[in-house]
Amino acid sequence: MAKILFITSRFPYPLDKGDKLRVYFQLKNLAEGNEVYLVAINETKVSEKHLEALSPFCKSIHLFILPLHKRIYQLFLSPFKKIPLQVAFFYNHGIKKKIEKLSNEIEPDHIHCHLIRTTEYVKDIYPTIKSLDFMDAFGKGMEKRQIIEPNIIKRVLYKYEKNQLYNYEARVFQFIDKFCIISDQDKNLIKSPRAHEINIIPNGVDFEMFYPQIKEKKYDLLFMGNLGYPPNIDAVFFLSNEIIPLVKKEKPHIKLLIAGINAPKRIRKLSSENIDVIENFENISTSIAMSKIMLAPMKISIGLQNKILQAMAMKTPCIVSTLSNNAINAPNNKAILEANSPIEFTKKIVDLLNNEKKAFEIGQEGFKFVKEHYSWKKQNELFTKLMLHQN
Repeated sequence: MAKILFITSRFPYPLDKGDKLRVYFQLKNLAEGNEVYLVAINETKVSEKHLEALSPFCKSIHLFILPLHKRIYQLFLSPFKKIPLQVAFFYNHGIKKKIEKLSNEIEPDHIHCHLIRTTEYVKDIYPTIKSLDFMDAFGKGMEKRQIIEPNIIKRVLYKYEKNQLYNYEARVFQFIDKFCIISDQDKNLIKSPRAHEINIIPNGVDFEMFYPQIKEKKYDLLFMGNLGYPPNIDAVFFLSNEIIPLVKKEKPHIKLLIAGINAPKRIRKLSSENIDVIENFENISTSIAMSKIMLAPMKISIGLQNKILQAMAMKTPCIVSTLSNNAINAPNNKAILEANSPIEFTKKIVDLLNNEKKAFEIGQEGFKFVKEHYSWKKQNELFTKLMLHQN
C-alpha cells in the first residue's frame, strides 16, 4: 500500500469538465489498495454532498480556498516569477507552505500533480518521487488561440502567455520525475528534449453512464461540451454560422441541439427555429440519446474530446474535424467520419441523415472501437504503473 499525495487545481467534482472527469476516475482507481490524500485548490467552498462523492476514494481531503482577488494579485506577480499567467492564477505562497507541511506530516511515497498549474506547490519537496499529468499541450493551445484572435490586445497577451507556457512546460522536467499526457498528438507538442519520457494515458469512458439507449430522436445534430471553453465557443459559431446554413438548403427543418454548461450570452442567443441551446442536463448522456448525429467541428482544440468517445459509446455516429480525431485515432470512414470545411461537414451530415443503414454501421463500429481502446480500466492500469513503479 502506497501513500499518494494527489494535487489538483480545482475540486474534481461534479464531473462537468474533462479535467475533473479524468481526476475522478484516477482517484477511484488509486483508492484500490493505496492511501490517497487529495489536495484541491478551489475558488470557493465545496458542498458536503460533493465532498461525500470523493470521500470513499480518499484517506483525507484537504481543500484550500484561493479567492478571486488573491488570484488576480498573483497575475501581476507572474512576470517577476517567470511563470505563465495560468500557473500564477492557481498559486499562493501561503498554500504552498501548507502543502509542504502536509507532505512532511503524511510522508507520501509519491506526489502527483494534475496539470502544470499545481507544480509550483511541490517543486521544493524532495526526495519524494513526483509525477505530472500535463493532460493537454497548453502552450500549443494558446498559440492556436493567438492565431485566430481578432482583438490585437488579446492577441499580444496570448502571444506572451504562449511563450511562457512553452518555456514552463520544458522547465518542469527539472523538478518532476515522471510525466503523462492524454494523446500522442499532445506529447509531440511539448517543446522539451525530454518529451520522449512522457507516457501516453488517454481518457476512458464511463460505460455505466454512456451506453446505447432507445429514445425519441428529437434532434438531427448535437454539439455538446463546456460552452464557456474557447475552442468549444469557436466550434459552435463555425457550426451555426457556416455549416448549418448550408445544411438548411438540403434539410430546411434541420434541428441542432447545443448542450452543455457555462454558455455565454452570445451562444444562448443562437436559439432559433433550427437551434436549441440547453444548459445543465442532469445527465448529459440524455442529450446524446436524443440526437441522431454527434458533431465536433473543432479547429483549435488540444487534448482528447471526451464528448466524441461518449457519443461513440452510445452508438451515435460522429462527424468530427481531423484535428479532433488525431487524438483518438478512430478509423476514418469506418468508426468515425472526418470533415473540415463547411462543405465537407454538410455533405457528410446530409449523407448520414439520408442513409440510415450507413449511420447505423458507423455507430456500431464506433462503439466497438471505444470498447476496445478507451475503457477506464485499461487507462488506469497505465496510470497506476506510472505512479507506483519506481523505474
